[in-house]
Parts: sequence; structure tokens; C-alpha cells
Amino acid sequence: MSFVNLLPVLAAAPRALPALQFLRGWLLPILLPAGVAAAAIYYLNSRPLRRQEAARFLLDLIDSAVRQGRPVEQHIISLAASRDPSPGVRFHLLAAYLEKGCGLIPALEHVPELLPPQVLAMLKVGATLGDFRPVLPACRHLLNDGTSQSRALINYQVAFGLVLNPLMLFILPFIFTSIFPVMRDISSGLNIAPAGLYAALPALLPILFLVQMGLLIACYAGSVFLFGGTRFVTWLQNWQLPLRDLADRLFLRVPWRRKRLQRDFSAMLALLLDAGVPEEKALSLAASSTANHILVKRAEKAADEMRHGATLIQAVQLLDDTGELRWRLANGAHGARGFFAALEGWQTSLDARAFQLEQSAAQTFTTSMVLINAVTVALVASGVFQFISQLNQAPFRILK
Repeated sequence: MSFVNLLPVLAAAPRALPALQFLRGWLLPILLPAGVAAAAIYYLNSRPLRRQEAARFLLDLIDSAVRQGRPVEQHIISLAASRDPSPGVRFHLLAAYLEKGCGLIPALEHVPELLPPQVLAMLKVGATLGDFRPVLPACRHLLNDGTSQSRALINYQVAFGLVLNPLMLFILPFIFTSIFPVMRDISSGLNIAPAGLYAALPALLPILFLVQMGLLIACYAGSVFLFGGTRFVTWLQNWQLPLRDLADRLFLRVPWRRKRLQRDFSAMLALLLDAGVPEEKALSLAASSTANHILVKRAEKAADEMRHGATLIQAVQLLDDTGELRWRLANGAHGARGFFAALEGWQTSLDARAFQLEQSAAQTFTTSMVLINAVTVALVASGVFQFISQLNQAPFRILK
């Protein structure tokens, strides 16, 4: 480029300098943090769906291999050999374990993030039976939970729950320990007796602080389970027996998780009964497919009752406290379409109720945090304005 051609560029440089300064001084400090925050929120909100799609992709591969009569391990290895990055790093890690000679189930246990624990437990049932086809419908039905989790994340408003509420927890102690003592010293110096809301604030603020702390802990607990995914749940279930049972009892206490455990157990039990598995074995395998040791223990007691002469309808009472499963199993035993068809409507109902309960809980937490913050700000502001009002009346009291 000649010097003559550079002249327009050099002439325009002084005019472009203010624009560059504006970009560096104003836009970058705002756009860069905003872009990072938006990317983080997108990553967190989409994580359950990405886990769901990765698991669905693997189940489709297993189904395809079974239909073609090929070994599942070789089918996965051949696909990973194409070096396509779209299946993800964990899929290629699974293929690497398979190439080393691991079976499908041991390899999946080495990559716990690839599948939810319940899906892995269901595949173990399929491996025990020697055929994955009976368990694949229940596995696919379970993967729909990712949609509900993503919506719950949006309702939790993670940025609000994990950023603004901690700020309030710092602000309240600061007001209580640093600002109120100064206000009390001023009031005592002017012989003003605290009255009304200003006098009640020292007693109200600790209560508000504890409520804020409780909501924040609940929000953190829900976020840890949703963000941690299968790795965190697997880590909980690999604890020593007392702690593991405590975690499984906690899962049974959460209403929407209990509904989904009932759905998974009933779906697997129906599929196994339709496949001709003996009732006692079907009951034990269905309980193990939930990856919940409390349900497994109850299934062992139910199987023991069956060995002593109880029927399946009677024994399943130990695992069903509502009576709905017993009623539907009884109808399925007399129906021509099989147990899975008889239980399908109930499983859809359980899925819908679990979705409703999870979304209601998320919206309740969000609304409660907003209301508590609003009440806290209103009370503090009202108390400060009442203090200022008393200060305005102080000179007249002194003159009198």
C-alpha cells in the first residue's frame, strides 16, 4: 500500500480515537461482565437438558446395536473411531474404557456423569436379564425429568438466589452492629425514647436474618442437586451405609422425587412381569432399578413375604403407601394388554404430579425470597424514617 493510499486512514484516525476511548472506557467494562454472566446463566440453565440429550443419544445407540444384533460395546467403539466431537468428551471416554476390555456396565460405572443413576441401574437389570430391550422404554421415560429441572432452574432465578440474598445477609448484620448502635447513642444523647417500629427493629432483624438464611440454605441445596447432576448423586450414594441410607431417605422425603421413584419402580416392575420374569425376582430387580437402597430393603422384605405365601399384590404393599399400585396391578393381572399398558396412565399421572410439585416448590422459594427481601427493606427504611422523624421533634422537646 502506497503512502497516498494511507492518507485517508491517517486522516480518519483522530476522529476514531474518541470512539475507541468510549469503547474501552464504557462499553468493555459493562459488556464483558454482562457477557460472562449471560454465558454462565445459559450454561447452568441448559445443563440438565445437555445431560438428558447425552443420555438419550447413548440409549439410542444401545437400541440400534440390539436391533442390528451387534455387540453394544463394538457399536460404541466403531462410532467413537470416527473422532466426531459432537457426542462429547464423556462418550469418547466411555469408548476408551470399552477398548480396554471393560464391559458396558463396568465402563458406564467409570463414567458416572454420562447417565443418571436410575438409568444405569435399569441397564444393570437389562444386563442381568441378558436383553436391554425390556428396560429401554423405562429408561427413556425417565429422561424427561431434564425438562422439569431446567424450568426449575429458571424459576429459582439463580442469580437472585445466590448473589442478592447473600448480600442481604451481609447487609443485615452490618445494619444491626454498626448503624443501630449509632442511632441508639444519638437517641440517648437527645433523651429520645425509641418507640414504634424503630424500637421493634432490634428484635425483628434477627428473625428476618434467620428466615433469609433458611431460604438461602434451601436454595443452595436445590442448586447443588441440580448443578451437581449425576456425579453428585453418585457420590452421595457411594457413602458408607448409614450416610447413604440417610441420603436415600432424603430423596424419598422430597415429594417430586418420591413420585418419580414410584414411577420408575412401577414401570420397571410392569416391564419385567410382561417379559415373563418370576414375580419375586421382578420385584427385587424393579427396586434395584431405582438406585434407592431404602426401596431395595423394602423389596427384600416384600420378597421374603412372597416366599412365605403372600401374593405379589399383598407384598407390594410394603413399597406402596397409597394403594394405587396394588389396585392397578390387580387390574393388570386380569387385563389382556399386560401390566405395562395397565400402569401407563398412572405413570403419566405420577410424572405430571412430580413436574407440578417441582415447579411449585421452585416458584415458592423464589416468591418467598422476593417477599422477605421486600419486607426487610421496608422495615429498615420505615425504622430509619421514624428515627429521623423523632430527631426532627427533638429540639421542640428540649425547648419545652
